Amino acid sequence: MRKGIKLIGLTLCLVLLLGVYWYINRPAPENDNVSVIQPDGRFWDLSESDVAQLILIGAKQVEISNVDGQWQVAGVDPELLDQSQVQNVVRRFATIEAAHQIDEKPSDLGKYGLDKPDTVARARLVDGTEKVVYLGDRHPTEYLFYAQVEGDPAVYAVNGMYGVAFQSKIEDFYSRDLVEIDLIDLHYLLIRNAGQAPIEVVRGESRSPNLQGMDRLRMVSPYQTPMRIAHLENYPEFTLDGGPTLTLRVREYIDPDPTDLSQYGLDQPRGELAVADSKDSIHLLLGADRNDSEVYAMLKGGSAVFSIYKNLIRIRNANAFDWLNKFLYMASIDDIRRIDITWADQHYWLTMEREEVVVEAEEGTDSEPKTQIKETFFINGLEAEERSFRRLYGTLIGLTVDAVIDGQPSGTEPELIIVYHHNDPDLAPVTVELLPYSRDLCATRIEGVVEFVIAKEKVDQAKEELQARAAELQ
Repeated sequence: MRKGIKLIGLTLCLVLLLGVYWYINRPAPENDNVSVIQPDGRFWDLSESDVAQLILIGAKQVEISNVDGQWQVAGVDPELLDQSQVQNVVRRFATIEAAHQIDEKPSDLGKYGLDKPDTVARARLVDGTEKVVYLGDRHPTEYLFYAQVEGDPAVYAVNGMYGVAFQSKIEDFYSRDLVEIDLIDLHYLLIRNAGQAPIEVVRGESRSPNLQGMDRLRMVSPYQTPMRIAHLENYPEFTLDGGPTLTLRVREYIDPDPTDLSQYGLDQPRGELAVADSKDSIHLLLGADRNDSEVYAMLKGGSAVFSIYKNLIRIRNANAFDWLNKFLYMASIDDIRRIDITWADQHYWLTMEREEVVVEAEEGTDSEPKTQIKETFFINGLEAEERSFRRLYGTLIGLTVDAVIDGQPSGTEPELIIVYHHNDPDLAPVTVELLPYSRDLCATRIEGVVEFVIAKEKVDQAKEELQARAAELQ
């Protein structure tokens, strides 16, 4: 009898042990959304690249998507998006981990704020599956949030950085830094202010290698005179530190999706600033003043209204004449073959003849003969000394305008005519005419356009030097 009872007991123990063994080693249920906490506390083994879309559901919904390798946030202008902030939020989701488990089988989710969670982070992965985190209340004594993951009934405590990331609002993804433009490397500039002619500067190829790129910036507006060259030598007046970098940043985002732009003066913008270097560009529309130090602004083609400090956009107050290269005509002596100068009954012509000659190697050396350009200079057909001739050329080419014309010339017959003939046969001659304007000034007519005045004193000095150089050759 006793042996039978012992046998039954042993059998029951064996059955119990087998049951425990099966329970421990039973296969996991087939559910893609079941979370298995990793040994390091992570909910899953993911990286940013595994996430195709992340939706943050709170007071308002924020939709983050990966499009062709770039993160986008629905409703945010791509140019204003802070990519690093987006990456930070996606990374928080991909690498979320539990600080510890709070309740394995909670009977009341309400005490954790998880019965009706205010924040849900839902990710669609590249492989088509989904992962979901439900965010509850803050832990009362620690920098933690209560959280659950879909498919796992347990309640966990997660670090506060995850909670802050999942509670991000759309405005948190806007970048404060707009652009940094290197003015030395300027490629484009447009300044438009109400009631003023726009200033437009473009960068192109230099007409001549002999000018070493000094003519690459062309002033398209406001002047109509052809071949107007611009320079930005006074850029320190428009940057914060007097350096070459124009830094533009947002002071405050006012309205990400405005329904009435007129309240900001942006329905009909009061100003416009577009600027670009070889790497970056920006095109701002400027509205009404927000206060003494700020102005409302938005990106052209964008939607969000923000404010920007006025001292960051002082460049919009630039004077076009200050940026004008003021030479009547800018050309290297190496690109010109002849200049005709005419006034009253005087006519002078400067010519430059160039020929290629062979220079024999020095005797006793292994060097080969070389070719070089031999230049000969003439004034009215008489050969001139090179240094004196170059000085005279510098005087003529160095004539500069002094101001924008205010009124009309007093006559249409020129008092002086200068015609530049180029080495390049494809380049037409350039004609500069000086017209009577006032006792002290001449109006300039350059390639038929009258826009500037020049002091007669400078013109008279050029005439005197030309006459003196010619007289020396008689």
